[in-house]
Amino acid sequence: MQFLTARQSLQLLGRLIGLIVTLAAHATSAAEPYRVLLPSEGSQNPVILLVPGCSGFATQHGFNVYEHRARQLQASGYVVVFVDYLTRRNLTNCSGGRDVSHADIAKDILEAAVWARKRASIMPKIYVMGWSYGGGGVIAALAQMPPGPPILEKAVMFYPDCRRAAAWTTAGVSALMLLGAIDEVALPSLCEALVKKAPADSVRTIVYPGARHAFDVQSLPQRTEFGGAGYNAEADQGSWAAALDFLR
Repeated sequence: MQFLTARQSLQLLGRLIGLIVTLAAHATSAAEPYRVLLPSEGSQNPVILLVPGCSGFATQHGFNVYEHRARQLQASGYVVVFVDYLTRRNLTNCSGGRDVSHADIAKDILEAAVWARKRASIMPKIYVMGWSYGGGGVIAALAQMPPGPPILEKAVMFYPDCRRAAAWTTAGVSALMLLGAIDEVALPSLCEALVKKAPADSVRTIVYPGARHAFDVQSLPQRTEFGGAGYNAEADQGSWAAALDFLR
């Protein structure tokens, strides 16, 4: 029978403790209902809920606009929370709204806002940023907020789906809509009609000439014949600068 020396025993104990700590960390991470990116220590910026388009947070055409923007927000000092309304329903696509509605997304957004507000490490101000179909869910979330001080204080929507959207009535909400003038997927005219019904001075819209749907997806050509999407460098850079300025 071979006995361990005192040094070997300590080394083994250290490895066991490290394994336990690692397993505990994985268990804690698995228990979290959302993926979260935390900024550097000491940041006092609000949390931003990220809401994707119809294909979720997946990489599209070799580029992941959500990961790209999330890292930029994190570097700017924001807490980023991913609201993955597709994965929680075991879906990979919204199927044009047949499998998940704007109302469903709105419920998920508001639940994420309540969860974030309860976390001691997160600032009480909650903002939201959505794209395309997820942007339509953001509009629905603003309309579904309960009475009282707004749970969501600021909302940014990139080329949102404004079909059948109802305007919100809660005071104290500020929204920014970033639209493509020749977007054939999420018609900007529908969003402009919604703005007229929203509380006065609560929404700012910026319409980018020559910009199509998904104008900030850098891997797209300037025009994609199938689906009417296309990259536009001016709209991409201008809209992101406008979004950051609005959030400050």
